[in-house]
Amino acid sequence: MAQRPNILMIMTDQHSPHISGFGGNEVVNTRALDGLASQSICFDAAYCQTPLCVPCRMSVLTGKWSSNCSAWDNSSIIFPEHTTLPGWLSEHGYETGLVGKMHFSGTEQMHGFQHRPYGDLVKSRFPSHQPDPPETSDGRWNNHAVGRFPFAGPTAIPESLLMDAVVTTESLSWLLEFVDTNPDSPWFFSASYPRPHFPLTAPGRYFRRYLNRNLEMPELPPGYPDSLHPHDKFIVDDFNLVKFSEEEQVRALAGYYACVDFVDDCIGNLLEGLQRAGCLDNTYVVYVSDHGDMAGEHGLWWKRTYYEASARVPFLVSGPGISAGSTCATPVELVDLFPTFCDWAEIETPEGLDGESLVPLLEGKERKKRIARSELLGEKEETQFRMVRDERWKYVEFPSSPPRLFDMIEDPDETQDLIQDSSCEAPIEMFSKTLAETGTFESLSERRTLDRERAGRAPVVGEGAVQYRLVDGRVVDGDGMLYQ
Repeated sequence: MAQRPNILMIMTDQHSPHISGFGGNEVVNTRALDGLASQSICFDAAYCQTPLCVPCRMSVLTGKWSSNCSAWDNSSIIFPEHTTLPGWLSEHGYETGLVGKMHFSGTEQMHGFQHRPYGDLVKSRFPSHQPDPPETSDGRWNNHAVGRFPFAGPTAIPESLLMDAVVTTESLSWLLEFVDTNPDSPWFFSASYPRPHFPLTAPGRYFRRYLNRNLEMPELPPGYPDSLHPHDKFIVDDFNLVKFSEEEQVRALAGYYACVDFVDDCIGNLLEGLQRAGCLDNTYVVYVSDHGDMAGEHGLWWKRTYYEASARVPFLVSGPGISAGSTCATPVELVDLFPTFCDWAEIETPEGLDGESLVPLLEGKERKKRIARSELLGEKEETQFRMVRDERWKYVEFPSSPPRLFDMIEDPDETQDLIQDSSCEAPIEMFSKTLAETGTFESLSERRTLDRERAGRAPVVGEGAVQYRLVDGRVVDGDGMLYQ
């Protein structure tokens, strides 16, 4: 019997689908990911379940929409009744490992992974992002009132201590050791990088590369910011975006490009090392991000919104039988990963998942229409939304603001809201009914309250952002010396 395939999932944090070479950007340097794209199917309409770190990752690992796995906000936890992707694969003969950020809240930090030698292994005061420069560990690096713009620039942390560099080193170490001692055992491994999520810092050579490129900010909407939809206007106000000059925002954009470039090199080193060792033979490689970043589009920054730069993610799949260098425009979701991996592993899919296997699409056998959804339901009411997308339309609802509708074929930049267009009544009615099937904002709010009471609050343990698990089982700080 042939050995079942291995599965390597590479995940970054907050990578806009618009800022990559394979995504059409002519400025950023993403040689490693462009090379992977040339061997992959690229999904051009792949959506995260929530454009926020913890809820999206919970959906990936449970295969369920955010509202179906209690993934409300960054304090949510995976309750024990949910089967996780690594746990399911572990039960069916796969060795499972994770290196890097996964951003689990609560005291349980494995959730089915059998091995976690490095990453955010405990509940830390820093959610797996290294405050940079280190003196911002007083909270400034993540303070909305201060903003993230002032700290964009060359990193003040030694490069060998940067989490992205260590993720590559420790991922290679674990995989090469495992394959050497267990050559006939299939594995599922996740290498999870924190960049290009802020702080927008990278080694100086990367930052200077883009600061000297005369970058231009995306054009602001007419009448900005007063003309914006209430949801968008709240983001502007919440992050104090209008108080930062264009020069400061260009510097931040250079920092974002530098972070993308740096993490791309880290991924390239990982893939090169695995390829050289033969570890990618009979291996599916998946690249995704948990959500995107607005990076100035529509006059917005960061995440928490329904626009393509935030809710859509880069999504590449390569491996046995994959049509190299092809593109798929069918809408898909990150919850589709769980059933897809089950098909690759030749095991049954657990009941109750919301995703659908991508294997028929990957094999060119599926012709049916799909819809994808994204939602943010747990923070302030002003940030909440529910979105559905098919091959043409994107429809968005809010708790107390007018809904929105965009024609993604005629208006891919999402500049023309068609919600008042009488010719669009059919898709509006259809999508409104689709969302109503999963509840109302009010009913979801009631469930959210109950889940928060059940979860409680986990104690903060870590001094630094990341930790190592030693061979004797002890967990020790990996960068706490930076922040004392």
